[in-house]
Amino acid sequence: MTRTEIGHWAPETTVVLPVAAIEQHGPHLPVHVDSIIAENISIAAASQANQEIPILVCPAIVYGASHHHLIYPGALSLSTETLLRVLNDLTDSLVSSGFRRIYLLNSHGGNEECVRLAARELALRHPVIAGAASYWTIAWEAILREGRAASLGIVPGHAGGFETSLMMALHPELVQTDQLPLPLQRSIPTVPKDPAAGPLVQRHGSWAAIDGYSDNAGQANAEHGKLLIDLINRAVAAEFVRFHQLL
Repeated sequence: MTRTEIGHWAPETTVVLPVAAIEQHGPHLPVHVDSIIAENISIAAASQANQEIPILVCPAIVYGASHHHLIYPGALSLSTETLLRVLNDLTDSLVSSGFRRIYLLNSHGGNEECVRLAARELALRHPVIAGAASYWTIAWEAILREGRAASLGIVPGHAGGFETSLMMALHPELVQTDQLPLPLQRSIPTVPKDPAAGPLVQRHGSWAAIDGYSDNAGQANAEHGKLLIDLINRAVAAEFVRFHQLL
């Protein structure tokens, strides 16, 4: 889009900023899994929402807070302080372009607190409406009930059955199926829905203890992944419409 087009559309348009990460995803998935998922869901959901509202999607922020994965090769991590500054600068830039509805769609667990804080601070600095959520939180009820996601393993987990199924649906050529099933040293305990909903407990060295993936991806399959992607896209599209209509 040109500057003229952006300036024309910005005041009445919801803009989505996908926030992802580059980090290891086990021996079977590429390091840019979160970026692939964030971009695909953002674009597909926005396309559906565009039937009802004006909406645009920014290029994804592909780097996130991944310091807990630095013990493995492949992570390109920002500190939480740096990520928050990046989010603040970019959302301020969107406001300068004329946008008043700004939504941060997250695809990486390590970013969750930062994207929420960035949205909160944005609405304090400017007369805008700001939203932030992880895609699995938005689609939680649908993926568990209709999508039977728990049958694949921990939801959303990390490089386990859930994420691997999504990747099999989106980019099967990037999944090294010869590495499956994965030997699991110990499953990581997790309460996946909302990190703000209850106590947070972190243990030093937990990612090393589980070899960098949350659960065995042996149950992963493309058909199940396609069902989940469809449910996620529909739920996120509905969230974009709901958000847009708040202003």
